[in-house]
Amino acid sequence: MSTKSKTSLGLLAIFLLWAGARVYDYFDPSSIAHLSMSVQLKLFASAMYEFHRNTGRWPSQLDDLSQTSLPLQSRVWRQTAEAIVFLWPQTLKDDPKENRDVLLAYWKGGLYNELGRVWVIWGDLRTEHFPETDLRARLKN
Repeated sequence: MSTKSKTSLGLLAIFLLWAGARVYDYFDPSSIAHLSMSVQLKLFASAMYEFHRNTGRWPSQLDDLSQTSLPLQSRVWRQTAEAIVFLWPQTLKDDPKENRDVLLAYWKGGLYNELGRVWVIWGDLRTEHFPETDLRARLKN
């Protein structure tokens, strides 16, 4: 086998290992990328409820969340918010458990959300890696 063939096979093997690791991470809900998106969504959703507890109204824009403990919990919260679509529902109940079917926000950016599934956060503070087609259908309603 020639040196060129060995080099090509070696590069192919490296690429396949790299691609395999990305595929594994995509399907592993406990990967760092997935955990990070889930944790960030929970921080923002908790801040929505905190804002409501403090003011008696539901937040309607990102600046409302600056009045909560969110800036203390995450110094990069504004930059992180750029990757999130907030739906700002105004008809939530005070108790998160009563908002199980209400969608609060979803993560719009990143390769992990370009492959057919997106991270969403529900009104009961539960995160889910949700099929994008189901999300689009839900947003139309």
